[in-house]
Amino acid sequence: MDQLAIHLALHGAIVLTISIIAGLCLYGAILKKIKNEAAWHVVHAGGTVRGVMLIALAAIIQLPVLPLWQLSTAVWLIIFFVWTSMLAMILAAVTGDRGLGLSGSIANKLVYVLYGVGTVAIFPGCLLLIFGLYKAL
Repeated sequence: MDQLAIHLALHGAIVLTISIIAGLCLYGAILKKIKNEAAWHVVHAGGTVRGVMLIALAAIIQLPVLPLWQLSTAVWLIIFFVWTSMLAMILAAVTGDRGLGLSGSIANKLVYVLYGVGTVAIFPGCLLLIFGLYKAL
């Protein structure tokens, strides 16, 4: 279980660092009055939230009452969600594609797919976590 906590905290710290770098990109976009500055704001704020979420989850990951394989599955599904959404946000900020549908440029399609698979992964991960925490009551 300590390994899962370390993975969560490590991924959280990396994501936080990337969000800080995105904050610098946001600053540059504001100064240059680039039209997609809002996309950099999303990477900066969204990355910060995701990084803090992983670090917070590392602190309580010993609480759910689940077999190790279920707990591991929940953790890795949540980490997968964080990275797919981070990649989608960064790609959207760099290219200006928002990923609102499976059409248009390759970048737009990739943003859409990354957001989609991450969204599909987060629900079973969270449900396992909730179930394990409920069992711990």
